[in-house]
Amino acid sequence: MDMVEIKKGGKYKVISNSGKDEPMETDGEFVGYTILGEEGALVFKVSGEKKVLLRLIPVSNLIAIDFGEDEVVTQGKSKTNHDSVNYIS
Repeated sequence: MDMVEIKKGGKYKVISNSGKDEPMETDGEFVGYTILGEEGALVFKVSGEKKVLLRLIPVSNLIAIDFGEDEVVTQGKSKTNHDSVNYIS
């Protein structure tokens, strides 16, 4: 199976664990990766009440990432600028 790439600047819906009983849904633009404590986190730009916010989602809290076929590029089938692409394994 080819690796799925999540592109910087792509719009995604992320479902993740939260501190509450219900999972948290995040609709936003993927900015990149960062380190949060000792683990990796995905960074999304989301719209707040009055300003744009960055949301960090620890990789261990991910439940699902929804995206359309147009937003996915598979390795070996596309020649993309790898500076604008991140891999999740």
